[in-house]
Amino acid sequence: MTVIDIGSAAIDRTGTFGSTYTRIAINNPANATGKLTSIEIWANTNQTGVVVGTLSGSGTSYTPRDSESLGAVTAGSKQTFSGLNIDVSSGDYIGYYDATGTIEQGAGSGHYYKAGNQFASGTQTYTYAAGNDFSLYGTGSDVVGWTHIAKVNGVAAASIAKVNGVAVASIAKVNGVAV
Repeated sequence: MTVIDIGSAAIDRTGTFGSTYTRIAINNPANATGKLTSIEIWANTNQTGVVVGTLSGSGTSYTPRDSESLGAVTAGSKQTFSGLNIDVSSGDYIGYYDATGTIEQGAGSGHYYKAGNQFASGTQTYTYAAGNDFSLYGTGSDVVGWTHIAKVNGVAAASIAKVNGVAVASIAKVNGVAV
């Protein structure tokens, strides 16, 4: 099992970024493919409407892969959100949107930004801002699929090779729920 990490440490930094933008951290892209299950964020002022997700792309063109709403983030210390289920592929970047509030930022690799919540907007063109990172970090695992399911209709999940003729390894969702 590989532990996935993405983004920059959620620490108290020297500056802040304001709200109503989608921002993409280019420092520390995802090191593996799987699921992000935990997000750490350090808000400078209380944030509302926070959405965190993964994006793929390069240059100024990025496409959202998956996201989850965190809602409100309390300011003044690292806040950890666990039990998440955000798809991530190796090389993806982490990003966020907030409706109000500010996030900690400081010297770093730079980031991309675009006004508004872009997580449901498809491929978009972003503007580059040199020299700063923000306090947003995600972790997860490359272990996905049926490994967390013990039994299906009384049969050990580990012994099931196919469901309705489809290899279990190829099934990502059952009735709309990620497996």
